[in-house]
Amino acid sequence: MFSKAYRLKSSAALKGSEAKKLRARLELAFPHISVENLVPAKSNVTHLKILTHGGVPSIVYCVDKQPKFFELDGGQLVPTLYTLWSTPEILPYFTTHEGVLPKLTNGADLMLPGVVPLGVGLSMYGHFKKGQLVGINLTNNSSAVAVGQLARASDELYMCGGHGVAVKILHLFGDKLWAHEPSLLQQIPMVKTKPLMTDDFPALGASDHQRKTPKAEQSDHTDVPQAVTKDAVPTNGLEYSTAALSLKEDSEVDANRETPPSDEPTQETLLKNAFLAALKNNGKKLQLPLLTSNFYRLYVVPEAAGQIDLKKTRYKKLSNFLGEMVDQGFLVVREETKGIDKIISVDLEHPELVNFITDVKKSDCSGGAAETPLFHSELKEMYIVSDVTAAFFTKLNYKRGEGIPVGQVKKIVREYVSKHGLVNPQTKLVKPDEVLQELYGNREASLSEITSIITSKMEHSYQMCSGKDTSGKPQIQMSLATRSGNKKVTLVSNIEAYGIIMAELIKLCKQGAAASTTIVKLPHQKHEQLQVQGNQVRFIYTLLTETYKVPPKCILGLELAKDGKKKKK
Repeated sequence: MFSKAYRLKSSAALKGSEAKKLRARLELAFPHISVENLVPAKSNVTHLKILTHGGVPSIVYCVDKQPKFFELDGGQLVPTLYTLWSTPEILPYFTTHEGVLPKLTNGADLMLPGVVPLGVGLSMYGHFKKGQLVGINLTNNSSAVAVGQLARASDELYMCGGHGVAVKILHLFGDKLWAHEPSLLQQIPMVKTKPLMTDDFPALGASDHQRKTPKAEQSDHTDVPQAVTKDAVPTNGLEYSTAALSLKEDSEVDANRETPPSDEPTQETLLKNAFLAALKNNGKKLQLPLLTSNFYRLYVVPEAAGQIDLKKTRYKKLSNFLGEMVDQGFLVVREETKGIDKIISVDLEHPELVNFITDVKKSDCSGGAAETPLFHSELKEMYIVSDVTAAFFTKLNYKRGEGIPVGQVKKIVREYVSKHGLVNPQTKLVKPDEVLQELYGNREASLSEITSIITSKMEHSYQMCSGKDTSGKPQIQMSLATRSGNKKVTLVSNIEAYGIIMAELIKLCKQGAAASTTIVKLPHQKHEQLQVQGNQVRFIYTLLTETYKVPPKCILGLELAKDGKKKKK
């Protein structure tokens, strides 16, 4: 429904009476959810009238600029993904496999073969009517990735024999409604599904008293029968003695809890970890020589897990701490003048630095979402570095919690194996070192087998990324042409290959160059050209390299730019 761009017809803030009517409708549609959780009383509610790409009119309700609900043709209110992430219990869920999500992103509905059944028999698809709103989540993540309507009732889905459409997709992660407000974009929250326990599979023929509620169990302990048989005496004695033992253990645990050990790191630990994280994350970016004061202020302090007070450490001064780091071989510091020290070189291959594990910060994940998007987004399949695999990936400068594309994992494993010379020349298999032994044991294995073992220990996820990759793409060509009246225009080709949103680029050209800008379709060609009035070669070159971060080597035609010097008469 929102896979392609929609047209905004009007936008207006709801009055107090209209907001009350909306809350009343939500209370009728979702009686099991508190309306205050859906639309807070003091929030700003906006009413958007839109026209979808298919020509279907709809209404979107935004709460504090974030789309929360939209209407169908019959006036039915449908919660968006942002509502499902904040209030997961608002809808029932259908679960699918993670490999189905790219198919849904391409515009497909959820088919019955992709649905994970809830059980067996008629209840395997629940007890829902046709048109029931449902959320769709993945087997490895209980957060919703889509919202849709059931194509058939639950009993009809069972009678279909595993064929046909199960859920008609209305709203999906990554569509235009999800990206309505660029400053409030969110990725899918990672909520792991609860693993099945042995209690979920009771033995066949188990009695019902094993499934009693805690209240029933308490009443059984308090009501002591007056007449007890001889066979039951030892059993009751065992129960009461166990209860007394558990009470003693609880009292001992409470006594231990009164004096919990302090797990807070010391100031020295904070300083050392921040120093190692600064070198790990920014070591290759440091412009040496660098003042030690600037290094501490710009790189060490932002990496600290808490506030660092040098006076509370045993070093008392920054120079004393850096002197110890110099003795340990992390860096080389030279005194240029009295009181002014500069870092000359850094040893990024230091064993302690190589084995140090850093975490991905939330600010790194957000990636500047508050700015207007300049590139088209694409859904990428990722593997997340877990605690088990962190020791392996940190040696190649990857952080714990960092996402790695699926096709990149095998390249990383191959790079690690070749760097440490682990290939057996006779068997052509990989002989594991200490790090790989912790992952799959002390045996030789092929590169593909090692990759599959490592990926099985990582978390599988998806991420919406912008297409800024320039590898294997044609160069952007700028040229000049003459139109009617001897007017010059600037033509730019191959821009769409870099994932640049043309509408936003036209807007920036109109504002920056103050010139008419249009899209020209070339005859007998699929590609389009950007046409800007006048000789705007230098402006477009600056816009592409500075704003869009396109490498200068990917742009041709800069020699056509005018000098900017006026000739004297």
